[in-house]
Amino acid sequence: PAAGPALVLGAGGAARAIATALQDAGAVVTLCNRSPERAAALAREFGLVHIPWEARSAALADHALVVNTTSLGMAGHNPLELDLARAAPGMAVADIVYVPLETPLLAAARARGLVAVEGLGMLLHQAVPGFAAWFGVTPVVDDALYRAVASDLMG
Repeated sequence: PAAGPALVLGAGGAARAIATALQDAGAVVTLCNRSPERAAALAREFGLVHIPWEARSAALADHALVVNTTSLGMAGHNPLELDLARAAPGMAVADIVYVPLETPLLAAARARGLVAVEGLGMLLHQAVPGFAAWFGVTPVVDDALYRAVASDLMG
C-alpha cells in the first residue's frame, strides 16, 4: 500500500478476491473492466473508484500495481492490450493467467524493466484448501511443486 494505488483489470470473482485482499492490506484500489455495468456494480459494492476500459493505459501513471484478472492473454483468448509506456519505473505488473505462464503483458513488463508476476502462484495457493478437503493432506507450495506444475503446464 505504501508504494501507491492498485489498478485491477476485470470485475469477476478473481477481481473481487484480489480487490478485497488489496483493500484489507490498506491499498487504494481502482477498478477497470470491459463491461462498464459490471465495473460499476463491483465498485459500488466495495467502495472502489472505477474508470472506463479505454482509460486503462493512461491510468498506469497513477498506480504502483496493475493486476490483470481478465481472461485476456490466456491461451485461446485475445491478448490484453495495455500500453505500459506510462507505467512508472518499479511498477508491479501481475497477471493471474497461468497458461501461458509468460503472457504478452508480462513479457512487455519485463522488457520495460518492471516487476512481473505470473499467475501460477495464485493457482497453486488457491488449490491448497480444496486438495486438503478432498484428500486429507495439505500440500506445501514450494519450489519443487511450482516447477512440477509449471513443467506440466508448459508441456
